[in-house]
Amino acid sequence: MLKALFVLPMLVFGSMLLGFGALLLLPLLAFLPVLLAIGAVVFAVGLTVGIFSLVLRLCAAIFVGVGGLLLFGLGFGALFFGGVVALALGVALVHLLLPVLLVVGLIWLIRRSTHPAPARLSHG
Repeated sequence: MLKALFVLPMLVFGSMLLGFGALLLLPLLAFLPVLLAIGAVVFAVGLTVGIFSLVLRLCAAIFVGVGGLLLFGLGFGALFFGGVVALALGVALVHLLLPVLLVVGLIWLIRRSTHPAPARLSHG
């Protein structure tokens, strides 16, 4: 009995609110196709921008990757050929310097051998 005293008025009040809400929102139901079209346009624009940004990011990543590989290849080639040039210059300079050192050493040895050694005093 107590349950009927609470439930019945709530059912009546809820059905009145439902009817009133339906009467209020029924004119807005006519705008539903317009809202759906606007939503479709927003979705299409968002999807298009997302796809374009994905393609742009992929192209930028490929460009940066290829540029990095190209710089690595050029740097490694410059390092390698720079080392080859430095080695060749070193070998050439050693081959040019070795006879000069040999001649200078022989001249020093000849000059040293022509001077008599100083007499040594003995302490005896």
